Amino acid sequence: MYKSADLSGKTDRVKLAAEAARRGLDFLVRTQVKDEGSADHGRFTFIYDCEQDRTLTLTTNWTTAVGIEAMLMGYRFFGSESYLDAARRAVAYIYSLQEFSPMRPRVSGAFHEETPQSRTFHPRDALTAAWALWDWAELMEDAEARERAIRYADWFVASSLDGGYPRWTVGFDGFDVAPRWYGSFHSGSAAFMARLYTVLGTDAYREMMQTILRLYNDLLLDDAGRVHVIADIRSRSILADSEVSQTIAPVGWIRMHEYNDDFGALANMMAWQITGDVQYMRAAERFLSHMLSMQREDGGYGPHGVDGFSVPPAGGSVLLELLAARALGSSLPVDTAIEATVDYILGLQVMRPDGVADGAFRGYTDSYTLDPAIANIRTGGYAIMALLRYAGATGPIYFPSYEATDKNSQQVDRLLGTSLNR
Repeated sequence: MYKSADLSGKTDRVKLAAEAARRGLDFLVRTQVKDEGSADHGRFTFIYDCEQDRTLTLTTNWTTAVGIEAMLMGYRFFGSESYLDAARRAVAYIYSLQEFSPMRPRVSGAFHEETPQSRTFHPRDALTAAWALWDWAELMEDAEARERAIRYADWFVASSLDGGYPRWTVGFDGFDVAPRWYGSFHSGSAAFMARLYTVLGTDAYREMMQTILRLYNDLLLDDAGRVHVIADIRSRSILADSEVSQTIAPVGWIRMHEYNDDFGALANMMAWQITGDVQYMRAAERFLSHMLSMQREDGGYGPHGVDGFSVPPAGGSVLLELLAARALGSSLPVDTAIEATVDYILGLQVMRPDGVADGAFRGYTDSYTLDPAIANIRTGGYAIMALLRYAGATGPIYFPSYEATDKNSQQVDRLLGTSLNR
């Protein structure tokens, strides 16, 4: 049993952030499916209508995993058994999504996208599910969860690549599914590979981490730090909004990934820790420098101009990465931006004492538009983890690994003097 974090000596802002995280966690617990007679048992609310007080959609494999990660951080920080119980229910749901049928050996270890009946899955989404199982396994010393996470990681290494980069979508019946595109979101896949390599020392995970980041840093992250979300595999050319089918990737979804990099900067920082190669930290700083230039008056991140807006999930993801960069000694001027981002995230939270929606974080609709009545676990899960980290949460969940830092401490010290303070 973890003891609740001692906030007695902390500043009012830290206490406010911790309390917001707690209320966000309580919302997710409150709206989680707890009926053991339901096949949805363990799923969280993905999209919630705060005006009508009803769940519009339940979580997929990856959004269930985001909820688990938030619960694990919440349990470690607050010591509340209700968060551990919620994570346990969600882990069981993810178990139900994993494919081990001898009739489908080519996808053995993969996770169905939404329900056990889903006929396709996105390898990046399934990787997030495996990532959550790994973090659950480490906290709870759960051998089954650990093995399940490794089964997927090994599938990912052996079968996910198409044109030197992980696939967008895979089918359980036909395997290859359109589109044959590179997606920037796979940059974060390298972070899970780094996490496994740090603990297990398996060369294949390190090699996959480097394979992913090589293409991402060279093709999808430009010299100014802008993320190009989609490129065609055959031509290796960046696709404009007008070239992308709206049924596959709405413009709102594309715009979102330009600012929420799906933890590509985190992956680059972790790769730098592991390899000592300064190119990775430079890539992380390119993206974060661009985000600092794109921070808006409300503290969020998004396009400027008449039609500008802040991208809700970028608040949490960028905050986590700024905190990681500061922890690693980056010379980027992040302190003011961190405080402004915290204010932005706090402003996204629904304040409705004694109401079901209390603690939810506003985010995108199902069609990737903005509506102040809509809450979304992508925004909420990232926000909770970022606020807890800001409040002093420790551990390796969505943060550079302490094992890697210790292992490379002398090299890190040397590089800090040569590359980060330039």
